[in-house]
Order: sequence, then structure tokens, then C-alpha cells
Amino acid sequence: MKPKPLSLDFDWDWLIILDACRYDYFKRLWRRGKVEPRVSPSSCTIGFLEWLRPIPSSIVVTGHPFVLARRDKFTEIIDAGFDYKLNSCPPWYVSRALRHNYGRILRFKHKVLWFLQPHHPHIGDPRLDAGIFKDVRTRELSPQIRTTLLFMKAKREGILSKSYESNLRLVLRELERILPLLEGKVVITSDHGEGLGEPLRPQDKPVFSHPCGRYEWEVRLVPFTVLRVG
Repeated sequence: MKPKPLSLDFDWDWLIILDACRYDYFKRLWRRGKVEPRVSPSSCTIGFLEWLRPIPSSIVVTGHPFVLARRDKFTEIIDAGFDYKLNSCPPWYVSRALRHNYGRILRFKHKVLWFLQPHHPHIGDPRLDAGIFKDVRTRELSPQIRTTLLFMKAKREGILSKSYESNLRLVLRELERILPLLEGKVVITSDHGEGLGEPLRPQDKPVFSHPCGRYEWEVRLVPFTVLRVG
């Protein structure tokens, strides 16, 4: 059975996006409620943001540079910060921003927490230093080919899936810590999957990282789960 396309056109209170989160890894690790597969509208964040309709009465907490630039999609944006040593926004930055701005966030109907993990760089153990920026001083983005080659090298060395899973576990642990702060209908999903050289369909070629404009399920199949909390 073909999975349903991802849709956010229903009533929710909290939307949690785990950037570049694969359905198969999330389903294996998540222990709360039913997890279903959805087909993302894009294989990269840029395409997902183009697809995303402006969300009324919304606030997003994130350190994702692409999301921070899309003020046309959200009523208000809180910058959770960026760790230039890690070349990422670690999950605890988002949690910290949530706690520090909790009262302000609750004033909005639609509350979005956009975590960068499990998106590279993989900051767990083993680490994979495939940072968002090629040069953190100039904020020059890493070219796709560099990330792809780093992923292919890590695959040959046998650490790619381990580093990705470790990165996912980091954000899932953080998510467990903040769930008691949330109330109402909570949706957890992703903007796109991740290419780890592990095709999810026999007809698909292996993908590394998540280039835009791809249709393989590795980069399109995302988790979707709804929780009622509080």
C-alpha cells in the first residue's frame, strides 16, 4: 500500500519537525503511540518550505538558517541560536529557547519546534563532521557534493548508519524531556528523509544525504505520529 502524502491541514497545537528524519529509523526507536509513514512533498528543506502554506497564529522555535529566513511562513520566529563549534543547532538549544520564552509561545495557536537533528552534522557518537556551513565565519553553505562524498566515505567505513542513529537518539532524548511542557495535540514529523545508501524500495537507487528534486523513498518517506498530551 502506498503511504499517504504528508499533510498538515488539520487542527494541531504543536508541530515538532525533526529535520531529515527517516521513517524506518524513527519507527524503530520511538516508543509513544502509532507511527505511520508519509511521503514528503520534497527531498530537501528548501522544497518543503516552498510547499508549506503560511501558518496562521504561529510561532516557530528553531536554529535552522533556512527556516529563520522564511518569515512569510510563520507569524513569529524565535532564533534558538547556533553552535559554531558543532556547526549546528543542538537540540538542547531549542529546548532552552522553549523554556525561556514559554509564556510568549503559549499565546499562539500553532506552536512549531523545528529541530535540526538528525540532520547532519552528526554530533553524537560516532560523529560525522558534515557541517551545514563550509565556513562558519562567512556562513557559506557546504556544497551538496561535499556532503555526499562525506556520507559515501562514512558508509564505506561502516559508521554512517551508526552516526545517523546516534544523532537521532540525541534529539529523541531531548524530546522526551520537553513533552511534559506541551499540551494538546502534538504532531511529530519531518520535512524530508535522509540518504544513507539504504534504499527502501527495490527500484530505488541508493541516495547519500538529501539532494533536492529526488523521489527515492530514502529521502521522501518521513514519520508521522500524533500525541495528545497534558
